Amino acid sequence: MAFVGVDGGGTKTKVVALDGEGHLVHERVYPTSYLPAVGEAGFRRLFQTIRDELPEPVEGAVLGLGGYGEVSPWDEAYLRLAGEAFGERVHLLNDVELAWWAAFDGEDGVVVIAGTGSMAYGRGPKGSGRAGGYGPLFGDEGSAYWIGLEALRLASKAQDGRTPPSALTALPRVYGQKSLLELLGFLQAEADLLRQRVAALAEEVDRLAGRDWGAQDVLSRAAGELHLLGSTLAYRVGADRVAPMGGVFRSALVQEAFTRRMERDGFAVVAPREEAALAAARMAARRFG
Repeated sequence: MAFVGVDGGGTKTKVVALDGEGHLVHERVYPTSYLPAVGEAGFRRLFQTIRDELPEPVEGAVLGLGGYGEVSPWDEAYLRLAGEAFGERVHLLNDVELAWWAAFDGEDGVVVIAGTGSMAYGRGPKGSGRAGGYGPLFGDEGSAYWIGLEALRLASKAQDGRTPPSALTALPRVYGQKSLLELLGFLQAEADLLRQRVAALAEEVDRLAGRDWGAQDVLSRAAGELHLLGSTLAYRVGADRVAPMGGVFRSALVQEAFTRRMERDGFAVVAPREEAALAAARMAARRFG
């Protein structure tokens, strides 16, 4: 038997499976399972692949999915599709709530997620709550998508001479394009990949930050937005610990600036206790084992 944990984010889906004795029997990263991006057909195909690759029959599964619990039609589709993949012994929660469990194992604290998107979730003496998580249209501040978009905005100003020169004007080369206008056409050509492709530019922005004022400015502002998410929610729920999670925090500049600002406000910045997909698999074993 296998107890399956799924951490489904905006860029990738991490799957972990444990056997009945808690031993790791499967661990793999798959493409995104974010429903608005892949659609029902794409979600179904992905989880058919996941199920086929599991070495043992599924005894129970816990899935942390982007957007679950936020939009009713998405919830209905997620529940139906997860049932198709794993049967009745399945439990769904938002991927950020799953990250909170992974970070604090049910104890007080706030987790700040910065991957493709951004959001904070936490619990404390004053209750539970969330901040951010409004998506790319008018949210996701400090996320990889936000960093990519802000970098492109600054690059266009530098290209025009509206700001001092910046190495960010070389961002089109990431996708083999010669100019910002060519990159614009490339990004708009496939709307379903737009968010992921813009978010992927964040790695190049971080690489350029060692020598470019523009990249440094974007990452510094991203750290400020993530600090605002975490501190606002921590004050609201009464928590005194904050755990950063997600690919954006692999940037030393973002991590250091975020930590400095949180500690200045009196919060302890702690490392998550375990990885989210593994936490989901352990939850599945406790719930269905």
